Amino acid sequence: MNQTKRALVLSGGGARGAYQAGVFRCLEEKKWKPDIICGTSVGAINACAIGSGLLSHELINLWLDLDKKKVMRYSIKNALRELFRSEYAPLADTEPLSRLIRKKLNFNNLNESEIKVVISAVNILTSELRFFENPNIHIEHILASSAIPLFFPWQMIDGAPYWDGGVMANTPILPAITRGAEEILVILLSPVGGNVLMQAPHNKAEALERLYELYLLGSYKNVEQGIEFQKELTRPKTPIESLLGYFTNEFKNVNIRVIAPKEMLGLGSFLNFSRDQAETLIERGYKDALDHFSQTS
Repeated sequence: MNQTKRALVLSGGGARGAYQAGVFRCLEEKKWKPDIICGTSVGAINACAIGSGLLSHELINLWLDLDKKKVMRYSIKNALRELFRSEYAPLADTEPLSRLIRKKLNFNNLNESEIKVVISAVNILTSELRFFENPNIHIEHILASSAIPLFFPWQMIDGAPYWDGGVMANTPILPAITRGAEEILVILLSPVGGNVLMQAPHNKAEALERLYELYLLGSYKNVEQGIEFQKELTRPKTPIESLLGYFTNEFKNVNIRVIAPKEMLGLGSFLNFSRDQAETLIERGYKDALDHFSQTS
């Protein structure tokens, strides 16, 4: 174990999750091993895959082998229900994704892992954001965390329906902090929020894309600004304040680093589970991670 507790935080972002597999390849080469992995949506799937013991080449192969048919199938029955009965029904069935997860992930390994894995989902009835962690993560928790509203069906947990954790915390940093992480590496799936200066949108399509990127980023920015605010509050300003211990705080020693795409990926990338996109994102994730470590070493 590391003397400094490390956490890897994996954001949601649909098919863009292949980017995280590329980053993980670099982390493995650098021997950067997390004590905690927190994930939401596709980040939850990747977090559980890593926690179950998959090596980087295995996670990469999983992404390269994906196609839309292995993730979801559109439901004509549900479409007709909405059209003629005005009933809510998701656009797709995720039974293919359930089969894939059961096939690729070893739940015994996941729940016995020394790495603490934490994933999030939202209780639709209470609007409560809940975190599930090993040794009690099961298939329904992963499917709930990745149940994209309107697209995928909600999942029942303890008698209540749950949706994608990304609705409220697409980048779940707080569970890492509350579990004592001091070095946190966040893998975003949007260039908005990385160290890239973006241009203003030029048309409605670009504005819509930017709005979606900001949605992906919202929870991360809120936590980041909150932590900086707490650090400022707890910074000793006089010797007397220091003596009083005014600056002692759980946020004081938290160091957050970010790896994110450097270019816009397009709205279509969200549900594009093609091998071509996976190859491109895996390579980008690997290179961006290498650049990150070269700049911080």
